[in-house]
Amino acid sequence: MRKICVVTGYRSDYTKLKSVIDSIGRSPDLELQILVFGAHLLKDYGASINNVETAGHPISYKCTTAMEGDSPLAMVKTIGVSIIELSSAYSQLEPDIVILVGDRYEILAAAIAASIGNIPVAHIQGGEVSGTIDETIRHTVTKLSHIHFPSTELSKERILMMGEYPDHVFNVGCPAVDYIKNVEYVDRDKINKLPGLSRLRIDFQKPYLVLIQHPVTTEHEQASKQMELTLEALQDIGVQTVLIYPNPDAGSGEMVRAIRKHSRKHGKKGIVCNAYKNISFDSYLNLLKNSSCLVGNSSSGIREAHLFGTPVVNIGTRQASRERTDNIVDVGYEYDAIKNATLSALHDNNCFKDNNIYGNGHAAEQIADILADINIDNIFQKMSFRKKLEEGENVS
Repeated sequence: MRKICVVTGYRSDYTKLKSVIDSIGRSPDLELQILVFGAHLLKDYGASINNVETAGHPISYKCTTAMEGDSPLAMVKTIGVSIIELSSAYSQLEPDIVILVGDRYEILAAAIAASIGNIPVAHIQGGEVSGTIDETIRHTVTKLSHIHFPSTELSKERILMMGEYPDHVFNVGCPAVDYIKNVEYVDRDKINKLPGLSRLRIDFQKPYLVLIQHPVTTEHEQASKQMELTLEALQDIGVQTVLIYPNPDAGSGEMVRAIRKHSRKHGKKGIVCNAYKNISFDSYLNLLKNSSCLVGNSSSGIREAHLFGTPVVNIGTRQASRERTDNIVDVGYEYDAIKNATLSALHDNNCFKDNNIYGNGHAAEQIADILADINIDNIFQKMSFRKKLEEGENVS
């Protein structure tokens, strides 16, 4: 039986892996391993390891790897520590394939430790573009990987342009879509009955916003000002808001301080009704589905919101060049632009169609089937295919 080690370092990558974990767990030909590390273990960011532990599959290995601090230096040191700890974890678990998702810096460490350790790497969501350091990390992980599961046809084409072997590149769609389509959704006025939302202070007879804004690591010195601009623009609108705290990247500490400063400034008149370090994916999806608009720069606005027809005001460069659906409006870090775009989303009440470009909701089962069947003998040898490219042979 082939051992598949699913590696997750933070809440954002885990949401894409939940359906994959379930499909691997159900496969008679695969043995599931779950390796948890990074920000999952940080209490200051909601200890999202609890979400993994309560999901029904045992955790095979835990690594404490996150270095204290929110600077680029702390991120670099975290990568170094993660490589050391993850290499030890792989040595004990002895997986046949390691599977990763996305573009976070922790995932780069997981790919390096596996690839250099002669463990085949399967990468989900490669081939996408977004600007900032995330794109560099994502493409680097692609080149360290051997099996590729892009989420769109355009992403698949980019991976092929990087010289990866066509027989190892599979456009299966985004596995988060699988999970979203199977979540149990509740009526709007019952959201506060969901796990983690019992203290939700929302007037369900009125519209509410969800705010998720992360630091852009290449702009970390502006993180505080960027968060202040967004909060003040929404404060001027006056619509009740649920805030999800930022990722633990360079600049996150300054963003958190800006959030607290805003709370002190406006007191009981502040528009942030609730602020969460972490909530379960099911609870979050119910919040998003019933919201009037998602504001910020989360990839959730790119991937998940359109499935509900939820308008998105996407701010800044973090999601630059991502493939778009028509529910998204892009604005810069400008007070008036953020305010006007959010007001427009609230007042226009557009009903966006589900023009999903991220698959049909069957990605995870396809991934499990491919992992069970794919020949991994000599999978590390990419030279023969590159030689064909260099010689100009038709390899499509």
